Order: sequence, then structure tokens, then C-alpha cells
Amino acid sequence: MGFNKKQLHRLTRIVSLLKENRYPNSASLVKEFSKMEELHGLNIACSKETVKRDMKALADEFNCPLGFDRKKNGYYLKHHGWNFSCPAVLDENEMLASVLGARIAEEIFPEPLRSRIRAAVDFQLSTNNPDFLDNAFVKSLTVFAGLNVSINANMFMTLFECWRDHEAVDIVYEAVDGARSERRVEPHALVFFDSSWYVKTFCLKRNQIRTFALHRICSAEKAGKFFEPDDKIINQISRDNFLAFERVENVKIICDKSLKSFLETNPLNTKQTMERLDDGKFLLNVPSVTIPELIHWTLYQQGKAVVIEPESIRKEVMIAAKEICKLHS
Repeated sequence: MGFNKKQLHRLTRIVSLLKENRYPNSASLVKEFSKMEELHGLNIACSKETVKRDMKALADEFNCPLGFDRKKNGYYLKHHGWNFSCPAVLDENEMLASVLGARIAEEIFPEPLRSRIRAAVDFQLSTNNPDFLDNAFVKSLTVFAGLNVSINANMFMTLFECWRDHEAVDIVYEAVDGARSERRVEPHALVFFDSSWYVKTFCLKRNQIRTFALHRICSAEKAGKFFEPDDKIINQISRDNFLAFERVENVKIICDKSLKSFLETNPLNTKQTMERLDDGKFLLNVPSVTIPELIHWTLYQQGKAVVIEPESIRKEVMIAAKEICKLHS
């Protein structure tokens, strides 16, 4: 049975009075709820009939061991060992945050964590029903930046729990060339980046900070050894240098004006600047960017972006372009 917010507030107060051996009855509870509405603005004032329905709900839905003492003219608990498992009563903003969080989690988290989050929010919805949460609202929230690769559910949960509990984990990792290696790592941070999950670790095999793509981890086992999270590792994470590929600095690119809006929402670097030129084009100044990303991005623009500096990148773009032309001729 679902309970609205007003009723849950009333039930919680009734249970409190019962636990305190106050022997509440319908008349005293009507006065109590009116007083609470006046003092706290809870909007829970009701009639005696509503109170009787609340008492029945406690007995039927929550197995409350209710008794009625005719001498004291009030309800009491037949035994105080009973606990009231009351669902959380959330306000509209809290419920909105839960629903939005679950909707995004469905897109970026692998199983079984995805289902656990969904189940937790579904339980909250069973007792909190704000007007804005109709089916149309939830269905109209679309997230396209979802998980693009398959991740083993057992491996993910092992790694997730080790990250949560600050426990080292033994992994088997497959590199891009297919070579596998065994490592013991301390998972300091989980990062969702460019539609994939990564773990930022301190690798005990290399005694260095290492980043691993979760979809390349073949297996993971808890090591039973615990560590203290390192703020230095966590704080160095940023969108501009997360994967730590070889980088080039002070890049200058002349771009067609049609790229301006795209670069504002999809920057090569969050600190980049754009200068308008006399011919309508603009000069893009990029403080730092990975070399693979820069070459790939430049080729993808099909002549609408021309690297001016540094000269070394201009040459690499030309070599890549010639190779593409050769293969497609």
C-alpha cells in the first residue's frame, strides 16, 4: 500500500506518542495534528475518521501491536519491541534529485549497481508521489552520453566495493595490443570519461600512478589489504589531462566560423580562447591538448581547421592526411 506524505507524518507522530506511553486517541490526535499544522505548517490536520484509518493502517500494514486501554481511553503498544519501518519522507526537491540521479545512473552504470539504484528510488516513489513525477516527465528525460562499452558485472562490483572501502584489488589487465598483465592496485578514484569508466590507481607493481579502463580489466579480486585515499591522486584529475597521453602546448589553429558554436560546447581545452579574425574566421588558442586528440580532431574538420603552431603538429597532420589519401585512392 502506498502512503502519501501527510499520512506518513501523522503515522510517525502517532508512533512517537505510543512509544512514550501517552495513550493517544482519536480526539487527542485530531488536536495534536491541528497544533502541529499551526506551529510547523505541515498541513496534516484531519478528522477523527482519518485518524481511525491511520490506526488501522498501522495495525494492518506495519503489524503494529496496538491495544486500547478503556480506563485510560487511549491506544498503547502491547509490546515495545516493535519497530516502525517508516519509509523516508522526501520533499519535492529531494525526490527530484533522486529520480534524476537514477535516470542518469541507468545510462552510465553497469549492472548490478544500475538495478540497485533503480530499486532504491522505486522504493522512495512508493511512498513519495509529487505531482511532477508522472510517466511523461520521466520518459522525456533522455541521456545520450551513456555507457558505450560492455563491462563485466562481477568485476565492476568488486572494483566498486574496493574503491568504496579503500581496499587494494588484484586485477588482470589487457593492453591495447592484447598483452595481459597481473597487478595489485589501490583504486583511489572512479571516473566516467567520454562514455567509458576508468579507475585512477596507485599501481603497487610499478610504484606509480596508473589509470586503467574498466572494459579492459579481465578480472578483479579483493586483496584484503587496505589503504588511505591520497588527495594528491584525486585532486590531479581533470578533463584536460585525465588520460595522460603525450601532450603539446600553445597550439594555434585557424578555424572556420562554422566551428565556433561546436568548440564552445566541446572544447579541446577548458581554458582555450578564441580571437575573431578580419575574414570572419577565428584563431583558436589551446594551452594544452593530447597529440592523438589534436590530430584526429583536425582531420575530422575536413579543412575547416588549419594548425598554425607548432610546426611539428602541422607535419604530423600532413603525414596522416597523405596516408589516408593513399589508402583511399
